[in-house]
Amino acid sequence: MATIVTFLLILYGTAKYNAPFLVEYVVEKTLIQKAPAGTDPAEIQESLQKLLAEVPSRKERLERLFLISSYLEKVQELSPQALAELLDVESTDIFIR
Repeated sequence: MATIVTFLLILYGTAKYNAPFLVEYVVEKTLIQKAPAGTDPAEIQESLQKLLAEVPSRKERLERLFLISSYLEKVQELSPQALAELLDVESTDIFIR
């Protein structure tokens, strides 16, 4: 019984530690998929990394990723302006609409 509990605790800890990485991966791939035609995926990845580097805490990074994700759920394709606003550290205008 103790082995099962220990295994479950290890599994829970691993999942909790890796969840932000998974969310970041999904948001990044969704941004690339919904980006306007001709947008360089490497630029999107770099911009997203810069955006996340500006956020001080892990919790706030995850909240920002969820905010981006919730917006991405509502659109089929991003306009160049919407993509720029999503990846702009200073801009939150896109989330108000």
